Amino acid sequence: MPDQPENDTLSIQIANQFVNVANARTQDGADVMEVAQGLRHAAANFSAFAESHRQGDGAETDPALIVEEFARFLEYYIDRHGAGGKPGGPKGGLEQLIEQVKNEL
Repeated sequence: MPDQPENDTLSIQIANQFVNVANARTQDGADVMEVAQGLRHAAANFSAFAESHRQGDGAETDPALIVEEFARFLEYYIDRHGAGGKPGGPKGGLEQLIEQVKNEL
């Protein structure tokens, strides 16, 4: 995942804009877990919207692909932030859940 703005794709730029909004809300005192849930809700809502438009092109929706992509992003950022321990360390509860979801796909 690129860290330099000049290398950022549109999707990374948009993601960073959402993270900036989330950070501002937490600085205003919002609970980080509620902010994270709101972002997941928005991501699911807009992903469903995008899929419904893609279906108009004759494409078939496979939610498992979207879930798999989300799991990869989440796993990357968990490792990057060191959630549940040090980066690259033993997997915590959330990381185990991600592995379980990936294995069920």
